Amino acid sequence: MSHQLSTVTPKLFRDYSSEVIFETSSDDSLDAWHLHSFLSTVIPEGAIGISASYRVNCQLSAIAFSSLSRALVVRLTSGRLPLGGNEGERKRIIQARNLLQERILCSTDHQKYAFKMDRIAIALYLDVALRIVGAVDMLSVSLHNRRSLQALMNAMGGEFTLHKSNVKALFFSDEPGPVSDSDLVEQAWAACQVSNLPHMASRFRTLRRIGTNAISDEHMAVFAKISRDGELLDSLKPLVVKNDVVSGFTERMDNLTLTCNRYPTRIRTSTEQIETQKGVRVQARAIRVQGRQAQIEVWGSLRGDKIRSVTTIGKADLTSAEAYRESVTLAILKGESSLLSNPFFKAIWLPDNPVCWPKSTHLQPKIPIYRGALEVNASQERAIEKILSASDKDRVALIQGPPGTGKTMVITAAVISIISCPDASSRTVWIAAQSNVAVKNIAEKFAKMKFYNFALLVSKDFHFEWHEDLYKELESCLICSDMFSDDVVDASRQLRGSRVILCTLGMLSNDHIAPFVHVNPVDILIFDEGSQIEVGHYLPVLRRFMHSLSKIVFIGDDKQLPPYGQEDISTLQSIFEVKHLHKEVLFLDTQCESTPSGSPISADFSRPHAERCRRLHISESLRWEVEDQSCELSLSPVPLRRCSKRTRRTLREKLGQ
Repeated sequence: MSHQLSTVTPKLFRDYSSEVIFETSSDDSLDAWHLHSFLSTVIPEGAIGISASYRVNCQLSAIAFSSLSRALVVRLTSGRLPLGGNEGERKRIIQARNLLQERILCSTDHQKYAFKMDRIAIALYLDVALRIVGAVDMLSVSLHNRRSLQALMNAMGGEFTLHKSNVKALFFSDEPGPVSDSDLVEQAWAACQVSNLPHMASRFRTLRRIGTNAISDEHMAVFAKISRDGELLDSLKPLVVKNDVVSGFTERMDNLTLTCNRYPTRIRTSTEQIETQKGVRVQARAIRVQGRQAQIEVWGSLRGDKIRSVTTIGKADLTSAEAYRESVTLAILKGESSLLSNPFFKAIWLPDNPVCWPKSTHLQPKIPIYRGALEVNASQERAIEKILSASDKDRVALIQGPPGTGKTMVITAAVISIISCPDASSRTVWIAAQSNVAVKNIAEKFAKMKFYNFALLVSKDFHFEWHEDLYKELESCLICSDMFSDDVVDASRQLRGSRVILCTLGMLSNDHIAPFVHVNPVDILIFDEGSQIEVGHYLPVLRRFMHSLSKIVFIGDDKQLPPYGQEDISTLQSIFEVKHLHKEVLFLDTQCESTPSGSPISADFSRPHAERCRRLHISESLRWEVEDQSCELSLSPVPLRRCSKRTRRTLREKLGQ
């Protein structure tokens, strides 16, 4: 493409506005002269602001560099360069990219500044095979949610220095599609301008720089993919959600109180659009949500009309687990985390790296299986022994079994064995699953075995007014999130001496469980329904509990529900799909039926009925609904992974995901 000179005048700061000349090029026509024209406006050891735009698949589409007076926009060829094709074009692109890396990205003559430098660094590596050094992630100076307007304004020097509406329009546009070149330039210029503000420069100097050249290709490839998978999952979140609310509402002043009908489409603290029966549309904001009730501040008049629909506008905020995952990526890029050398990380993601497990007397002696009233078959006994094993080869254990093979029984027997062993009085067990219902099923199994020495942590958002009936038999063990204490003594009192804690995977990333973790450090960690969990979701857990974790057990069936989003993102994997780990899976090969009296009976899989059960692959987490309704579940023998998207979405809703 031909090089174009244009101008833009950013109007972001109250006391400063200046015209910026910018040139637009592509990576097959960029040469040293054009880079020189830009770099000549950057003072020695000065700052270069960087911004980027991305394609729908999250790949880098363009990158902008800016000084205080001039900018350069480079549009990038899609994907890594294939062999063959137009060899001349290929050489020009390689030469241009090498120039960018040598003169700007990896030059020590300049500091690079961007508001989301973590994402840019990952995209440069994954999409154009480039590294970056001396890179400052400007949002790191803010303590607010990195994706919030408040965090951005803090990183830009404070709200009092800015035209807030202009900043919001530039960085938080609701318009779909790629960012324009002029907007990219304004974003990059803003980064450069802020880096030169005296009261901000001192804050940026305290930040660790991002330098991907210090990270090996092997490590970059692994955690960059984890980061990109997280981005792709976030991109699947809808921008518009129609909320299912009851027709009646109460109105006081400019506020409405609405009642939600369905948990998956409940109103959250967000921007809403209300449409009346007469077609009047007004903007609103949810200012308080408690259970099914949502208090809405209305910016306009409904004119006394009835409400036809309520719609949430904008993507849902990151969950605590998603935010933690992003923070882990940023910490690794800054060299602030030793996670890449952690033995659990190596065992899961780096099969060619030798794993050196730290020696610990904590794992000794061997814990025997507690028999008691439990009746387990040979297959289950092998699985329980693997969970209880103190061997390094069993530090990461995978147990797979089709429905009805007693996976929950294996968990129950292993936990009771640990708690019953006098020599294991210091051991703690945390059990997690992707869905609230799967966690509740394990708790019910414990209760059925008359084992109540556990704590069940549940989010108030899920429990209050939505699913309280699911926990009626478990009230004595239940701790809702609104009852979490910041005090370790109070947390210990709530746990009542229990060394077993159940919660969702998302809850493990919640900062408010810290007092419980202080009382019961995460030692043995068991994941149920592991086939439903994308392997990158374990990254926050490994980072947070890397100093106390001694063993991880994954239990599930890869023929059941796959990780959310796998139908749209083919690169997503569950732990059971990681090739080198799949070879180590212990398979439960015996179907367990129950007599009316409840005593288990083993049935070999050669029997026709057991063979049919093996083919069904129906998620055990659906049993609660079937039993509560006293009806029979009738499904064709088709693995859930081959069901339609709509069917899988319906099942996930029933599982509380």
